[in-house]
Amino acid sequence: MEITYTNLYGKTLTAQQIESSDIFIKIFKEDNRLRKKEFYENNVLFNQLNYIELGSSHQDLLLQNTELIGIIEIEDIDANYTKFHCFTYFNKILESKELEIESNGVIIISQDLNIQTNIPIYNKTYKYYENQEEGYEFEFQHYSSGELASVIVSNRVKQFLEQYRFSELNLIPNFEWWDQYSSYYLNAEPAIPNGIVIA
Repeated sequence: MEITYTNLYGKTLTAQQIESSDIFIKIFKEDNRLRKKEFYENNVLFNQLNYIELGSSHQDLLLQNTELIGIIEIEDIDANYTKFHCFTYFNKILESKELEIESNGVIIISQDLNIQTNIPIYNKTYKYYENQEEGYEFEFQHYSSGELASVIVSNRVKQFLEQYRFSELNLIPNFEWWDQYSSYYLNAEPAIPNGIVIA
């Protein structure tokens, strides 16, 4: 089992940096496959996410003496996309379900699901795009009907944060990629892009 440590933003930490960090994540990988993340604050474990293969039982993990536990089932869609089926338990009772899709290591959608029906909750569906060259990040929020409500655009380096309504899309900076991917971002569904690869 390979163990590494990062901060909340994914930056790898040395042993000396861990000692001086208030919050850090301990990451466990086996055969280059993510298996667990442990979250520490002031050297006290406060949350853990366990990664298992799709369809695997949750029972053994729920037997651990942990108040709050996240279990994530991994589903490899193809070479471009991985689907994460996320379950959060509090005192062994299922509290939430979420679906995330990752493309080339970047989350492109997070979508809360109804616990009983597994139906997506569209006003709790967020799609993401990163313009890595310019440092812009885009978060797409949707109405309960599934239609696009607004876009939040941010850039940490330029200290830029702005929210745009659907009618203001033409005002968004660094939005040249929109024509290529708009069919995916205009609606809460589909979770996985049809016929396009978001790099």
